[in-house]
Amino acid sequence: MRRRALLDGGIAAVALGGAGLLSGSLTAAFGREDLPPAAAPGTAAPTPPSVAPQSGGPAVAVPAAQVPVGGSATVKDPASGDAVYIVQPSAGKYTALSSVCTHSGCAVNPPKDGRLYCPCHGSTFDAATGAVINGPAVKPLPHYTVTKNGEQLELGPQQQA
Repeated sequence: MRRRALLDGGIAAVALGGAGLLSGSLTAAFGREDLPPAAAPGTAAPTPPSVAPQSGGPAVAVPAAQVPVGGSATVKDPASGDAVYIVQPSAGKYTALSSVCTHSGCAVNPPKDGRLYCPCHGSTFDAATGAVINGPAVKPLPHYTVTKNGEQLELGPQQQA
């Protein structure tokens, strides 16, 4: 009788542990949104980017008019599917930053007041450079190249640190 109770308890513990692991895996896999919530005041609303074939692969483009000075537009990285913020911190200067926090992989909020905020653990990043303002993150947000082609802003590849 005692051996049977021990066996049943062990099976229950393994089942609970497995359920916890599955829950954590699902949260990690589906916890990040494809695109962030509605745009903050002073930012452009997310719009579907155009994808045009290019010699190096598909290009993601957004009209430059949709990225106001101090604001941003949201596009998707064609390689990972993660959101990327194209920002115009000053007139005529464009940069693109990953929305994936370097601390734990959470999606950071769209730029607001020159900063990107991670709701998971409170890291704050500079919206012009991606540099860490407040931790716990210690690495800046990854950058992408942005090229202005006529009235379109084209997202290039992610830059290696």
